[in-house]
Amino acid sequence: MKILLVNPNISTAVTELMVVEARRVAAPASEIVAATAAFGPLYIENRAEAAIAGHAVLDALAEHSVGCDAAIVAAFGDPGLAGAKELMNIPVVGIAEAAMLTAWMLGRRFSIVCMTARLRTWYRECAVEHGLHGRLAAVRALDVPITDITRARDVLAEPLLELCRRTVVEDEAEVVIIGGGPLAGLAHLIADRVPVPLLDGVACAVPMAEMLVNMGVRAPTQGSFAQPRSKPATGLSPALTQRIDRD
Repeated sequence: MKILLVNPNISTAVTELMVVEARRVAAPASEIVAATAAFGPLYIENRAEAAIAGHAVLDALAEHSVGCDAAIVAAFGDPGLAGAKELMNIPVVGIAEAAMLTAWMLGRRFSIVCMTARLRTWYRECAVEHGLHGRLAAVRALDVPITDITRARDVLAEPLLELCRRTVVEDEAEVVIIGGGPLAGLAHLIADRVPVPLLDGVACAVPMAEMLVNMGVRAPTQGSFAQPRSKPATGLSPALTQRIDRD
């Protein structure tokens, strides 16, 4: 099985961090390959950046998905996920989608812990988009500047741990999700220091993608996620143009 992990931001260091976590949880026979966005912001924090990242996700999927059995949109908030599900004929899983669905199975109330206040708004809206906001206890965010996104996991580990503990006590969260691709792997490192299940989006998305491939789920030919009709397109990359204009 070959799974494509797409990082919607332009940081290759963050891509490598997520790939390490993806390979840690992947089945022995699964191959994780990665693609980093060719354009866009260094990291995604708001709606405007998410819109740009959505285009970058579709572009990367069109360019790199040949021969892959499934794909993962590896930014918490899932930019471009719905469009990717429409465009591709393989299963596409978002790391926020996967984490929230996993949290749904593990407890009645889950919280998301993240790096900045702007992320808090986007993540709430993501939960609404996925229809999973009914069990969202809180989105807790740090109030510190991010000086180096590639070192955020290590530098912010202790403050994020404190937020995880606080949301369990103050928000009665029964599951906590650490949201953000740059924080991939942190949940695994501090899980024994939090009294409820602690989830990482990448670690949730990989087994979910593997499951969908193993189930042999077919691509839809009807409904809103059926592949759109071919139409002329200009100004896009050659690979994405070919996906849109198949005539």
